[in-house]
Amino acid sequence: MKKFISIALFSIALLHSAILLAQPRYRVFDFRDPKLRSFSVHIQSGTSNYFGDLCPTGDCYTNSKFNLGGGVNYRMNDYLFFNFNFQYYRIGGSDLESGNTGRLKRNLSFRSDNMEFSFLGHFEFLNYNTFRYLSRNEFPISMYAFLGFGVTTNSPKALYKGEYIALRPLKTEGVSYSSLAAILPFGLGISYKIKNIFAVSLQAGYRFTGTDYLDDVSTKYAYDPKTISPDDPLSLSYRGSEENFYGVGAKRGSPQKNDGYLLVDLKFEYFFGKVPFLNVASRGAGIRGRSSVSQPSRTVKKRK
Repeated sequence: MKKFISIALFSIALLHSAILLAQPRYRVFDFRDPKLRSFSVHIQSGTSNYFGDLCPTGDCYTNSKFNLGGGVNYRMNDYLFFNFNFQYYRIGGSDLESGNTGRLKRNLSFRSDNMEFSFLGHFEFLNYNTFRYLSRNEFPISMYAFLGFGVTTNSPKALYKGEYIALRPLKTEGVSYSSLAAILPFGLGISYKIKNIFAVSLQAGYRFTGTDYLDDVSTKYAYDPKTISPDDPLSLSYRGSEENFYGVGAKRGSPQKNDGYLLVDLKFEYFFGKVPFLNVASRGAGIRGRSSVSQPSRTVKKRK
């Protein structure tokens, strides 16, 4: 994963350097472009995949759930824009879906319905101005990378006697963990703009998290199942047969790596010509992408 990230970042930097050499009149760090439609809103939906102790054999990608969300966006210039996202997503995993003998004996499972809140910075390394040096018309496709920070709720549950029981309050490994977890989202996207006010994007973003308990599995067994009544929800801490139990302190999960999840979304974005609720013109009623630095700073009067 680290090697892939390094290659991707190097490729983006190399591509953008070539773009700047080809069109020196457009700069990444122009503080503000008054020609942009700066404010927009979006909705998005797609799939969510969990990565953790209940899918260590490669079946993470086959167990897709769904997500739904939205957000608001602010574009600073032709290359940089930011957004705030809120997202509902479901993740899940089960040992019974694996062909691994050890996992089948462990027999653990979970499902979690969570909310994510994140702030993301986007860098468009291929944007609507990329090929303007060939034509004064806008290029309809943009590609971008994003990186940000945020927080997610964490509420794993397991099916028990026909209903889903919350696992976190049970302390199935004898430890407490938070109902919230910090996240570090990063990913890539491609967008297609329609008539200067709509855009459709496909994006994929992985979330590193600050917890190993998205699935309620991390370290060791803390309870002997022989001492727990079958009617006690704490029996969810051990779901294998008694002959497969290796004693209190036996390995239940792997704490070396935190859990994570991947969101792949189709996003629909609408650009405002005016700032909502303020009834003032948004900086962007003009054509998107004509950077202020490409315009003359003053008008020279013709001699009579």
